[in-house]
Amino acid sequence: MTHVIKISGYEIDHPKTMQTLANALNILSGDVVLVHGGGSVLPKTLAAIGGASNPLAAEIAAMALRGGINPRLVAALSRRSIQAIGLSGVDLELMYIQPGEEEPIVRFEVLKYLLDQNWLPVLAPIALDLASGCGTVLNADLAAHMVASALGADELTFIINTPGVFSDGKRVTGIAARQFERYINQGVIDGAYASVVRAAAAAAPFVGTVRITDLASLFTGVETLVVA
Repeated sequence: MTHVIKISGYEIDHPKTMQTLANALNILSGDVVLVHGGGSVLPKTLAAIGGASNPLAAEIAAMALRGGINPRLVAALSRRSIQAIGLSGVDLELMYIQPGEEEPIVRFEVLKYLLDQNWLPVLAPIALDLASGCGTVLNADLAAHMVASALGADELTFIINTPGVFSDGKRVTGIAARQFERYINQGVIDGAYASVVRAAAAAAPFVGTVRITDLASLFTGVETLVVA
């Protein structure tokens, strides 16, 4: 089986959570690709330069992801005997955006090669913009969807800070991809979940199972499933 797991990046700030993540990765059978977000490092870095309005914000955000969060996460996993390799989409043109396009193309064959060599790719959500020749930071949920869809993954899991998507204090057990926009617009689902649900819905037609949960509930079945 091929698993793609998206985490926020906050996990590296908490040793107990990192241990839980490492334990989960060791339990999972098959191949795993880990996609991470900006954690606490990225907002702190941007705040230090005056926020996203700074002309250098995009470049500095990419540096924080690739030079700060990614190696820390890889090091934490390596200390726990996981054969992790840190990458961004710029490496090997793993994710690139063609001129005039918005969504990245994923070179899934590169990921497959690494997985065949028993590596666990840890991917920072940065794509190579072919028009500018520079890296551009992607929404990490979008990056996870693109990677999982390109691989035709058996399972895509979005790790958030609640065990699934909640509405009026109750966990939503399942969401149909075609209905999620209406749920968001009508306030049935909190807008805070919009990014992850949108990415999950986009991936659902191309991935075996798409689920949203928290790290503690990874193997318990307490989750929100997103179906095509």
